[in-house]
Amino acid sequence: QARDEGVTVIPKPAVIFPDAKAWAVAYMNATLLARPIGDTYADAVTVAGRAPDVMPTRLVTIRDDGGTRALVTKSASLAVNVWAETEQVCSQLAALVVAILEASPGQGAVVAHLSTSGPVEVVESSTKPHRFASVDLSLRGTDL
Repeated sequence: QARDEGVTVIPKPAVIFPDAKAWAVAYMNATLLARPIGDTYADAVTVAGRAPDVMPTRLVTIRDDGGTRALVTKSASLAVNVWAETEQVCSQLAALVVAILEASPGQGAVVAHLSTSGPVEVVESSTKPHRFASVDLSLRGTDL
């Protein structure tokens, strides 16, 4: 413990946190692949950490926008972008992707779903339907 102007400062333990983006991309890929064939809006989806040069028909990208740290947990604000061939498929796929992430506590290092914003329509110059959501999860770290 250290004292700083009459306030006791308790140092945080040395903790290594998992790569939230890598975990989320792998988890989303595995979860979507496990869906029944013919779940039309969930079939043939590419999941990646960034959009490739050539856009596939259905694409989900996940980015880690960081978050705050507690003692042994850290929040991860995951930015999720979804593109698909029609407005309906894009909306259904975005809703599914958000639901999968919201239901992820207990998977890997995820201990809690903190909040969600979206999915919302992204209006842009492209004619390809696009949705965006932000899903905040709490991740448990491991001792250094």
